[in-house]
Amino acid sequence: MDDESRVAMTKRMMHLNAAAFSTVRAGTKAIEVRLNDPKRQQLQVGDTITFVSLADSQQQVATRVVSLRVFTTFAQLYQQYPHEAVGSLATDSLAQMVAETYETYAPERERQWGALAIGVQLV
Repeated sequence: MDDESRVAMTKRMMHLNAAAFSTVRAGTKAIEVRLNDPKRQQLQVGDTITFVSLADSQQQVATRVVSLRVFTTFAQLYQQYPHEAVGSLATDSLAQMVAETYETYAPERERQWGALAIGVQLV
């Protein structure tokens, strides 16, 4: 395996609340939404992300990054994907989805870094 292949297969770990963890494990949540901060800017397609449940750190699920898309705002990101793909209910409004995201990420950080849609697939 050459150096390029090794770089593209970096292993990473991210924590998820119980609800988000369940949807990733079930394969219904295909897009993980994060800030596009310096840590996330290091992600590459092909990386492995092990998601760990915040409710029980023994619960883990391995995924592979299949796509990375950067957006200026979370609202722009959410408009590009079906609600279920980002872990929301089909009945959730865009305003509700953004408001829930702001419970985790402050709007100031969104303005500073933008939003990142991480496409994941179970491995």
